[in-house]
Amino acid sequence: MQLIELTPLTERVADQILRSTHGRIRNLEVEESLGRVEVRGEVRTRYTKQLALEAALNMLTGDRLRERIVVVGKATRLH
Repeated sequence: MQLIELTPLTERVADQILRSTHGRIRNLEVEESLGRVEVRGEVRTRYTKQLALEAALNMLTGDRLRERIVVVGKATRLH
């Protein structure tokens, strides 16, 4: 069983993600467990996912970040 806790760091990461994506991430959850920070949520575009990841990586090193952001937007058809 893992101990998951909200910390000042996770609150700052969540705030930074919300600001960077202009609130375009749904069901955002940021939790810290065993020294790693996990970010979960849903976005409509890959661009928004990239914004969220960049925001998190501005505060964390890549080895501390576990990303679980899902793109749920409609697929774009190329003609």
